[in-house]
Amino acid sequence: MTRTWPEDWDARKQGAGCWFCGNQAGDPFHVGAAGNAHLERHAVARGHAIVVFRDRHVADFTSLTTAEVAAYWGDIHTVARMIERVFAPCHMNYLLLGNTVPHLHVHLVPRYLDDPAPGKPLPWEPKPVAQAEFDRQIQQLLLDVANK
Repeated sequence: MTRTWPEDWDARKQGAGCWFCGNQAGDPFHVGAAGNAHLERHAVARGHAIVVFRDRHVADFTSLTTAEVAAYWGDIHTVARMIERVFAPCHMNYLLLGNTVPHLHVHLVPRYLDDPAPGKPLPWEPKPVAQAEFDRQIQQLLLDVANK
């Protein structure tokens, strides 16, 4: 077998140099019971966010306790409802991958009636969100939090 995953993959799964553990995602727009929600600065769609498991490094969903699963998916549900209220997508995709950053996080990718791949996954081609647009989206999400 020829190894195709990075040589440091096992160390990264254990938390070595973890981007999320180092709090490099910035301030969350929502702090839940088990996860923090961040708007993506490089998004595949308007309102693309991630919910990152908080408080300890977890690489795999199966490493969570039953109580952690309930709390974390409750947070994902809360954030998805926020995105629905603020951005009004026609559908939402939930992606739990960890292929690049092996720390448990779920991408919430809103889908719109005019997106380029109806009925299929969106191409994974993140594009930088202009600072003014990013700030506007954050303010909309924070206003939603304040109104709840």
